[in-house]
Amino acid sequence: MATAELDHEQPVRIRRTTVRVLFTAPGAVGHIFPVIPTALALRAAGHDVLFAGQPPLAILRNTGLPVVEVGDGTSLREAFARALPKDVRFADAERTEEETHELSALGFAEFGRPTIDGLLELGRRWRPDVVVHESFQGAAPLVAAKLGIPAVAHNFGVTSGGAAARLRRLLAADYRAHGVEPTAPAGVVDVVPASLGGDGGGWRVRYVPYNGGGTVPADLIGRGTTPRIAVTLGTVFTEWEGIAPVSRLVEQAGALDAEVLLAVGDEDLTPLGTLPANVRPLPWVPLSQLLQAVDGVVHHGGSGSMMTAAALGVPQLMLPQGADNFANAAAGRAAGFALTSSLDTVDTALLERLVTDDSLRKAAAAVKAEIDALPSPADLVANFEALSSAGAARLG
Repeated sequence: MATAELDHEQPVRIRRTTVRVLFTAPGAVGHIFPVIPTALALRAAGHDVLFAGQPPLAILRNTGLPVVEVGDGTSLREAFARALPKDVRFADAERTEEETHELSALGFAEFGRPTIDGLLELGRRWRPDVVVHESFQGAAPLVAAKLGIPAVAHNFGVTSGGAAARLRRLLAADYRAHGVEPTAPAGVVDVVPASLGGDGGGWRVRYVPYNGGGTVPADLIGRGTTPRIAVTLGTVFTEWEGIAPVSRLVEQAGALDAEVLLAVGDEDLTPLGTLPANVRPLPWVPLSQLLQAVDGVVHHGGSGSMMTAAALGVPQLMLPQGADNFANAAAGRAAGFALTSSLDTVDTALLERLVTDDSLRKAAAAVKAEIDALPSPADLVANFEALSSAGAARLG
């Protein structure tokens, strides 16, 4: 019998059932951006993806994903203001790590609670096969349990795995009101390599940086002729504390034989006075692209900044302030790819070491290789297809 030859100009078509996946995450870039590569991988595989978002929805505008708003219309900062004592600051050297985690959980529980009704209505109307929720969206597991849909937790960094238990406790009354019991997730997407910890029992996947869109100056494509250092503070720290706390960092950077790229977006730089000649302010530039042009990065210790730099093999100097910053700084220091200091003590010598210390560069290259060796988000598609099939069989 003759064997038919394959037509190499046409893709091989495998019939499969389209899976509907509902994604949801709190309205903050540090919590939304890490889940986007997973959502895009599912969509590229031909599955239906819908994102249930909270303000500011503009964060999701460049993803290309369809978005439905849930919640009461308030922002994360407003929810934190309702839930936390009035005198709480983002940066507080006197606060313990445990106290920081508890305050964070209080704020995210307050932010997530108003999404319960909207997620329930959306789930009943759209009928997803799987719900994927960022680990700090505590309402989504409740809704998935109510609807009998598998829920997948999507972590964003080193510390995100511990959020589930805190949020279940804080939302216990809501679980009782809806007549459901907390259940273990059907899967956990873990975006950090084993050397940095993470959940440990989930689907460990390569961290693929997603930073939204933005115009990149042409001269920042590729490395420069002199060393470059990027400085970024994320999106939360400056909202709470302003730009003034980086005055010492900018002053010390002025003595470097290096170009310093101050990537703080639209922040008012007036409190910094006249910038040194080698310090160049930038508009919003996607961090993953910017870091391909630098020899080192200084940041606050946020998960997105740390993991983006780690995925690109860039040595880091972390100046932790609050939230998960200190845990991230400790993990980076232990792995050898990061230095740590504070905004009050950072100096020119430490900034110089960031771009000259060969051990930092080798450790950064090693963690990059570890990340590169992990499965990509595209490799998770089969996991979601299996979850959907198992759910359909149970409902049978």
